[in-house]
Amino acid sequence: MAEDKPAGWLLGIDTSSDIASIALAPTQGSGHLAELTWPAPRSQTTTLLSQIDHLLRSCHLEPESLGGIVIATGPGGFNALRAGMSVAKGFAFALDLPIFGVGTLDIAAQAVASWGLPVRAFVPAGRNRAVFADYLHLGGALQRSGEMGNRPIPSLAADLMTPTVLTGDLTVDDEAALREHPNVVLPPAGLRQRRAAFMIDLALPRFQASEPDDITRLEPLYVHQQSSETGNAARQRANARAQQ
Repeated sequence: MAEDKPAGWLLGIDTSSDIASIALAPTQGSGHLAELTWPAPRSQTTTLLSQIDHLLRSCHLEPESLGGIVIATGPGGFNALRAGMSVAKGFAFALDLPIFGVGTLDIAAQAVASWGLPVRAFVPAGRNRAVFADYLHLGGALQRSGEMGNRPIPSLAADLMTPTVLTGDLTVDDEAALREHPNVVLPPAGLRQRRAAFMIDLALPRFQASEPDDITRLEPLYVHQQSSETGNAARQRANARAQQ
């Protein structure tokens, strides 16, 4: 990347699920921030670029004002993640910008980091299932503990032994059912929503330390049946199926 490029603004893009979110924040880590979140089921491809243009114009900025791109890497839906990753890499290539990938579950957990409790963050995986991960407060920061899991949404709290904050998108019925579990701490829906601003918060230290991802190796993590897989694995599975 060009070393003499002005720092400018970070553009964050999260298209992991039916709710899309983008944000702009100054790379200095302080000052005004702009954010836009909207329902985008099956429409990320058609709406994302126009929403980014709208956000830039609302802030009286041009694409050349950007200093870096932050992208949610999943787990999430195949088409949704692919749309966001393609746009993010397009901006990074075209404008010679560093790119920073942030895990979708990390973003979800960051939304409730200040609650001071263990966190179970999740994203829908289809067929009323969710991919989830647990987070603990270690060394003054919220850090993931253990591997990701995949289970039916009504069973998300089945093994919780201590009060734990659940964060992610839920239907009204699933929310009511999970509230019945004695160790579930369930914030209001608005506080459980992933936000691109939280993603930029997570990526900012890496930007300031000049530690971007390799754009040629950055891949989304898709949800598939009862597991999660990278973009390369998904393509290999599709090719194998086509050859059968």
